[in-house]
Amino acid sequence: MLFFLLILVSCQNPLPKPKGMLALSYPEPNYSVWPTVCPFELTYNNEAQIQMQENCFFNIAYPTMKAQVYMSYFDLERYDFSNLTEDVQTRLIEHSKKDVRISESSYQDPNQEVYSRFFELQGDAPSNLHYVATDQKKHFLTAVVFFDVEPNYDSLYPAIQYIKNDLRKLTEDLRWR
Repeated sequence: MLFFLLILVSCQNPLPKPKGMLALSYPEPNYSVWPTVCPFELTYNNEAQIQMQENCFFNIAYPTMKAQVYMSYFDLERYDFSNLTEDVQTRLIEHSKKDVRISESSYQDPNQEVYSRFFELQGDAPSNLHYVATDQKKHFLTAVVFFDVEPNYDSLYPAIQYIKNDLRKLTEDLRWR
């Protein structure tokens, strides 16, 4: 009898366990205007922390996501527009690998003279988001997003999209001075 029971139990085909999905959720964003002496006005997510550097360079930290948005402002009266855009392209190439696809989107508000481009590197890249906003005359704002974790696009995707939405809101509300 024991032999029959062992054969019955051992002959069953085990079923594979279903793959688990990471269920990340983030709070609904609330935005505030950042009081700065820089020649622009922008809004930021209250879940983030702005850390001012010098010369209107600043970081937007997302501690719960272990993410940093490194933002740099350039006055186009002192810096060449084509050199700055070339630098952005160079960074994109450096951060992309053969397994990374670059998705680009843009935003324009001619009334406020805000023209921006978003570059999302879809794959395991050191930085999955790059961003540029300009009026093409005097102002040039650029950003790159880094996570303090091993690059894994699938796992970081919800955080990337959350920060991307914040950058879109920042762009829509951006005002040059």
